[in-house]
Amino acid sequence: MANYSVRCACIALLLGVSVVAEAKARWRSVVPQRYDRKVTLRISEKNRTYYMLRKDSEIELRLTGPTKLRVISRTEIPSSKKQSRYTYLVRRDDGKAVEFSRRSRASAEARMARNGSTKLSAGENHILNVPAGSHSYTFRLPEKSSTRLYLRFHQLEGDLGAPTQVVAMTPQLWTKSVDLVVREETTTYYRLGEENEIALRLIGPAKLKVLARLEFLPDMQGQQDFRVQVLEDGIIKATYPLTTTESDICQYLETSTLVPGKAETFYLDIPQGEHDYRFVLPESRYTVLLKFLLPKKDLGGAQ
Repeated sequence: MANYSVRCACIALLLGVSVVAEAKARWRSVVPQRYDRKVTLRISEKNRTYYMLRKDSEIELRLTGPTKLRVISRTEIPSSKKQSRYTYLVRRDDGKAVEFSRRSRASAEARMARNGSTKLSAGENHILNVPAGSHSYTFRLPEKSSTRLYLRFHQLEGDLGAPTQVVAMTPQLWTKSVDLVVREETTTYYRLGEENEIALRLIGPAKLKVLARLEFLPDMQGQQDFRVQVLEDGIIKATYPLTTTESDICQYLETSTLVPGKAETFYLDIPQGEHDYRFVLPESRYTVLLKFLLPKKDLGGAQ
């Protein structure tokens, strides 16, 4: 059933989000406190230390937050294959856990330093938000996994910059909302396509930021192209061509056969006055999840 606001002229604020600029920060490599074995990989003709994760082994790191932890993961790929899918689990000392799954292709730039014939996957990046205080993180494989992974860790440090306040907008019309878990935080998107509608009423001047995630079906692989079209007061305002791949930091809160794509961004300039916006997909075979963000400074015209 479609959801309508009682007063379309009102802009509903779903939640406040702080966005941290990381331009002045840097990533520093981190050595785990506990691990089974470390190995040297040759990446773009440079030696890099990775830590092996295999069945019945664990890797443990201890960090002090607030900060971010970046995990670079690679796996071995059988000589007969061009890609491989793998999963690993991360549990924090407070019991909070997250599962990362990724399908990765073989890399032409990565090899074992001592055994150049072993095929390795391209490096995949996962980001964890480390809250204030001292915390430990434990990495392991699922119980039935026979995969051998190689992990490398970096901690973000330095000047994180001043936060910019934005608010997430609730559409005046939507058919289906979807909760996603992105870097350990739950956020709400709205589904577009397959009779799922989205419409907003906004007051300008303002600049609306739109995050778009293509929903990957099980048979969709690699890079995918899609388009989002925007109508302003019933007239086509713009059509945004976007390209994406499966996300490695985003999952559905509820179990799904779909895989969310990486968030692709486009901006919508709202002219002076009150305007109605409708979002459509020119290619109906897709479904796309949208999220709408507006800088707090642009809310002065909200009624």
